[in-house]
Amino acid sequence: MTNNLLTNTLLLQNPWWGNPEFRTNDTHYHTRDMFQDFADRVISRDLITSLVGLRRVGKSTLIRQTINHLLDQGQDSRSILYFLFEEQVGKESSDILRQIIEYQVKRNPDKKSYLFLDEIQFVNGWNSVLKYYFDLYPQLKFIVSGSASLFIHTQSSESLAGRIQELVLRPMGYGEYLRVNDKSHTPTSFQQYLAWGEFPYLEKLTGWAEKKEYVLDFVLKKVVEHDLPRLKQFYGNELSSILDVLISHSGQNIEIQNLAHDFNIAPNTTREYLSLLEKTHLISQVFNLGIGFRTRSMRMRKIYASSVNATILGTFRGLDSDLWQVGMGNIIETYVYNYLLRQKETTDINFWRQRQTREIDFLQITTESKLPIEVKYQNQIRKSDLDHLLYYCNKTQLTKAMLVTKHEEATRVIDGIEIVFCPAHLLA
Repeated sequence: MTNNLLTNTLLLQNPWWGNPEFRTNDTHYHTRDMFQDFADRVISRDLITSLVGLRRVGKSTLIRQTINHLLDQGQDSRSILYFLFEEQVGKESSDILRQIIEYQVKRNPDKKSYLFLDEIQFVNGWNSVLKYYFDLYPQLKFIVSGSASLFIHTQSSESLAGRIQELVLRPMGYGEYLRVNDKSHTPTSFQQYLAWGEFPYLEKLTGWAEKKEYVLDFVLKKVVEHDLPRLKQFYGNELSSILDVLISHSGQNIEIQNLAHDFNIAPNTTREYLSLLEKTHLISQVFNLGIGFRTRSMRMRKIYASSVNATILGTFRGLDSDLWQVGMGNIIETYVYNYLLRQKETTDINFWRQRQTREIDFLQITTESKLPIEVKYQNQIRKSDLDHLLYYCNKTQLTKAMLVTKHEEATRVIDGIEIVFCPAHLLA
């Protein structure tokens, strides 16, 4: 890219340079729950801030809103640089990145500069370039964003060790969906959230087929058929086929040997595929508490889709589909898991299973506590539905547990165990 072309591109992408009063139209949108945390890290921390997540969850919008926030706070417009890297940057991408950084250093010497580098995964060797300039110019604050595969290459995270902090922008939770779309809770709102509420743009699409195409083709397939093949060598459509099965059977117990046999691939290849899908935040693997690391790689695990919307849009025909009633147990279990995942910065998530006879859906574990959680999304709760919770609590000397329900909300002491009955929609 010539100097003149790069300069013109920068001027187009940074209109506040010419007009400090300029604000992007993202000011009209509600901010995500992560906005304040992200903005605080940008403003107050010197380390590189990385923002990763699935496609279409709103990373670029969050960045533009943060730029607006900096300008509203009186930050010099010359100190803020934004650049969106396109897929076509090609082999000279690292040179372009160097030119952009040098350009900002020259135009704003010896002063604090914020460099927002969007979709940086398209830049070859971006981590090495940032390491060099981070160490050389302490006045530069780098903010990078990209797909969830940003750090799949081990050397990317290793070369920036001690210099970068990562934030994961996950699909919206139910409470966030209600707030962003100015809605109040109703059974219909909850059903709509489960079907299409995790991705900000889906609410604007009218037809089921459009929503389905958006999530399955523009989010999931884009990762497994476009992003990952650029990093790893795959054979045929194996990865895409495995993802389809895991998404449509979210919450099911999976054994590596059986999954490998079903797709006629080696167990080690299957493990690598699952690891890649997990690193790109498409799925999560949850292991039985108490099984050691060596053993758990061979044993059964639960796999959850990171998007309830993907499971529903890929399986059902519409909001009135009969499958809703058949599949609601696994849907709500996936919903609960993703709620817990958004709290994962301070917790670990496991499940517990004993001899194929007793099972606890989730164990939410912190340094100070362990909370067993069972999901019973049904019209009536019977005493027998609590058997596994009561057994596990007595076995492990716990005094408190949670039951996620369809309607019932209460706190009851049963056989000496305090059980919180919490309707699913309150996990917002």
